[in-house]
Amino acid sequence: MPCPIQLASKLSGLSQHVIRIWERRYSALSPSRTGTNRRMYCDEAVKRLKLLKMLTENGHRIGGVARLGTAELEELAKSVMVIPADPTTSVPADDLAQQQSHLEGPEQFIEAAIAASKRYDCEGLRRVLLQARLQLGQRGMLHQVICPLIVQIGSNWQHGVMRPSHEHIATAVIRELLLTPVPGCQTPVHAPELVVATPSGELHELGALIVAASARDMGWYVTYLGPNLPVEEIAACAIARHATAVALSVVYPENCAVIVEKLRRMRELLPPTMRFIVGGRASDGYRALLPDEAIQWVKCLHGLDEALCKNQP
Repeated sequence: MPCPIQLASKLSGLSQHVIRIWERRYSALSPSRTGTNRRMYCDEAVKRLKLLKMLTENGHRIGGVARLGTAELEELAKSVMVIPADPTTSVPADDLAQQQSHLEGPEQFIEAAIAASKRYDCEGLRRVLLQARLQLGQRGMLHQVICPLIVQIGSNWQHGVMRPSHEHIATAVIRELLLTPVPGCQTPVHAPELVVATPSGELHELGALIVAASARDMGWYVTYLGPNLPVEEIAACAIARHATAVALSVVYPENCAVIVEKLRRMRELLPPTMRFIVGGRASDGYRALLPDEAIQWVKCLHGLDEALCKNQP
């Protein structure tokens, strides 16, 4: 009996978002529609979703298996060795290298990165991201792979498609990559300096790391202080360094009175000529609460790039 997407999601173990993406981008299945345009999934559709989930979790690219018939998926599934959730278990390096050699577009890099995270394969994930940087460049990797990868991992974790330990593996490897300057990249002698951090209480640092990597790639000298630091300490560093600007990332919580006061205090501590940039998922709400402060608000990485490029001395 056909079921709605909410039940199909529960039965298959996939989030509704992933199901819709697989339908729209890869034509993995074609659910029927009710008179009110609600998706309805038959038993075979749910079976396909389960098979696709198993195959992608074990290294197959969704683009390579999405259009196979159900019988073909079942045959392919028989040959798949399900990889146990054991961090000491790894896929042979030759097999991984062969899989990664066929990666081309950003979506394939993202799929491969998620598959490596689910295998607890740090080295495999590192190779995927380094190949993305080699093929797409630092800017392309940041915009087209890292940012959407972080969003998808967060969504998968919230919907139970990935374990918290999968998310931690991915975060650790991404953090390591973003902290490592691109080989051969040299900062100009008289480059403007950007101090990057998150205020105390803000433990999510990937946004700040992306800001640091992006600014460094645009020719800024970056002093990265890390997460969870009092604004007084951030300001002291920026003033001592005669920095051009300070950038803070605020992700959680949203519309918090304590964070509002910290942002206001930071602006007071910095010299009037020193720019103060705030971005992150929660920044829009704080912008509405601090309309009169001399703060540059950025919504996304493109906005940050524009701000740094436009105002660079």
